[in-house]
Formats: sequence, C-alpha cells, structure tokens
Amino acid sequence: MTNRNQCPLIVPPSGPTTAHCFRLHPNTSLMSSLKQAASIILSKHNTSAFILTAVGSLQDVTIRLANASRFSEEKDDGTNCIKRYKQRFEIVSLTGTLSRDGVHIHISLSDAEGNVIGGHLIDGVVFTTCEVVLGSALGVDFVREVDQDTGYTELVVSQLLSEGNTNERLMKHVGRFATCMLIAGAGFALGKMKSK
Repeated sequence: MTNRNQCPLIVPPSGPTTAHCFRLHPNTSLMSSLKQAASIILSKHNTSAFILTAVGSLQDVTIRLANASRFSEEKDDGTNCIKRYKQRFEIVSLTGTLSRDGVHIHISLSDAEGNVIGGHLIDGVVFTTCEVVLGSALGVDFVREVDQDTGYTELVVSQLLSEGNTNERLMKHVGRFATCMLIAGAGFALGKMKSK
C-alpha cells in the first residue's frame, strides 16, 4: 500500500532530553493538567514535549474509540464514537505528544475486574492520584497540521536551529543526504547507460 504523498522518512536529531515530574490530586482534570504542564515546559524551553510515563487512577474518563474518521462521507456505524465511563480505573498506560498547538494522547485503563479499555483521551478525572513524567527534547519542534489524507491535525516534527554545533550538525545531515542523492543519481544514470 503506497500513499500518494509518500516521501522518505525524516527523523531530525534532537538535543538533550529532560524529565519533568509532577503529581495530580483527586478530582483534577487529567487533560487540562497535561496541557497546562506542557504549556509551562514549552514556554521555558525551545523544545518538544511527550509523555514518558504515568501511573494512577481515574474515576470518570472519556475516550474516543478506534476506527475514528473525520470524513463526513464515512458512515458512523457505532465504531467511531466517544464513550464516557463513570467508574474507577487504574491507568495502565498513558502516551502521547504535546505541542503548542495541540496534543495527541492515548490511554489504557483497567477496571476492578482487570478488563482493559483504551483509546484517544478526551478527558479524565483523577480518583486518588496521578503521577506523571513528561519528557522534553531540545532542538526538536512538534507542530500539528491538518493532514488531507486523515482529516485530523497530525504531528509534524522539525529540527530547531540554535547556536553552536546544531547548525554544523544539520549541515552534516544535509551534506550526507545530498551525497546520497548524488550517488543514487549517478547509479541511476550508470544503469541507464548500461541498459542501452
């Protein structure tokens, strides 16, 4: 399966990663707190933010389930839905990216019998506690832009230029990429010449 807009995978190098730890107390909104913490981190540093880990419990949670679509021509057959659960859960996993213009967070939760549900986090209310560790990586910027293929605002990662060796490091990557393109082009040209 190929995407009509498919391009080579680009993974910009980042700088040092820092952990930011905090605890949320009972009756606190999980999503609002994550956005507030990300806002604080992003305002102080030229960085990106992401969830490293979290553990705790929720008493009221709203998630969007799988098979979601933003395209109106796709029929909503009940699989593209948002569900609210007013019961106690343990957080099994919490993962995602946070940027200045949006977040994308998924959660897995376990109920009193050990059954697990999960999906895209809309919000949750802390039951006893929620211990969160957010990470930030210097030199990388997360931006969310509308993707015409999905209809959602999707993550776009770019390297931020800064003083010192970042420019040199970027030039090395650009130089390596240009060299690879020249070699690939020369190989293609040689192949064409041999086939004649």
